[in-house]
Amino acid sequence: MAILSREEFFNRINTVVGDDSSDEAISFIEDMSDTYNAMEDNSNSGAEWERRYRENDEAWRKKYSTRFFRGDATIVDNEPNEPEVIEPENITIDDLFE
Repeated sequence: MAILSREEFFNRINTVVGDDSSDEAISFIEDMSDTYNAMEDNSNSGAEWERRYRENDEAWRKKYSTRFFRGDATIVDNEPNEPEVIEPENITIDDLFE
């Protein structure tokens, strides 16, 4: 299966559709055009995502190593020591209509 350039892709569609100007042919051309454009945009955004990921990763690595070698790396305990106890309330039907 070959991966076609934009021009080759639309030339192949033109070969299949030819001079057909029916509603179905026009709809098919629009669908193929929209699909190609969306796939092209998604592939470009994937490269953008990868670039941003690498920049973020590099920044965190630099931040960690800087903090570690300065000696102010502290361990933070994010877990609460005791779980919060929630006491149930006794509610009657009369309480609901007050």
